Amino acid sequence: MIKLKDIVKPKKKLDEYGLKSSELVGTKQKTWGVIYDMKKEMAEGKFDPKNPSIHIQGFGVWSLKTLESSINKDLKDCIGRDAEYTAVALYRKHSTTEAKIKAANDVYKQMNTSQYKRAVTMYKNKRR
Repeated sequence: MIKLKDIVKPKKKLDEYGLKSSELVGTKQKTWGVIYDMKKEMAEGKFDPKNPSIHIQGFGVWSLKTLESSINKDLKDCIGRDAEYTAVALYRKHSTTEAKIKAANDVYKQMNTSQYKRAVTMYKNKRR
């Protein structure tokens, strides 16, 4: 018996883990969230490396902790309701919950880059 996966071989293996949301297969090629005015906040001495300000496309500027608590509240609300509400809330075309999750994913990936880590280290050393 011939299996379809034996006939159709992908050109390369798709590894979606660890990628930014804009690089995932099936998503729009755009950035959902970025760290907002990091250099300006560092110059003013207001920057918090564990809770940076985030610009979320279509929402505005939120702190990372506020974004996490909003996602948490949205998902708890989905759990407390029926499956139809959850499907509509998560999978509709302009889902705010989906946008928040993708923005958080993009920011976590940005915070995991060597450029961000170096900027934070230099900021901490400058403040000493």
